[in-house]
Amino acid sequence: MAGLLLPARLLFVQYVSDDWFGSAGVISIISISVIILAKKQKLGVFGKMLERQIYKFQKGKRGILIFGESIFLLIILGAMIVAIEQGNSVYSEHKIQNHAKLPSKSSVLQQTEEWKVDDWLNGFFITPVVFVTSFPQMSAVIASIDQEMDGWLLHFYTGIN
Repeated sequence: MAGLLLPARLLFVQYVSDDWFGSAGVISIISISVIILAKKQKLGVFGKMLERQIYKFQKGKRGILIFGESIFLLIILGAMIVAIEQGNSVYSEHKIQNHAKLPSKSSVLQQTEEWKVDDWLNGFFITPVVFVTSFPQMSAVIASIDQEMDGWLLHFYTGIN
């Protein structure tokens, strides 16, 4: 499915619109169409494999784990998509201030090159707290990282979501 959905998203963003909401709609339409075609047995062997996997995931303890993980990822990745969007629009002044504080010819990602293991661990554990307590600043930082990655972060968050 990723081999189908990611290129569809990239083509949509390249030729139609940069808006994440529209590409999420395209991904939803493609996903639902593939599932409907699989149920109507129009996809041959791939359809049978997909149906088997869906049936396996829906039943038993594994299904509960899969649905729990899916809900968790939807919340996390959805929050990141909203943060990037807010950082580029509502909190853009924070993003501009962050870039002004960086040394010349430096970027947000280059700042992490000199981090040690302790810095990475602290960042990993403090990020969820900062995301909730200081959303405008965190949103600006995530939007800056997405900008430095030429929008690929948002592409993957939307594609996975």
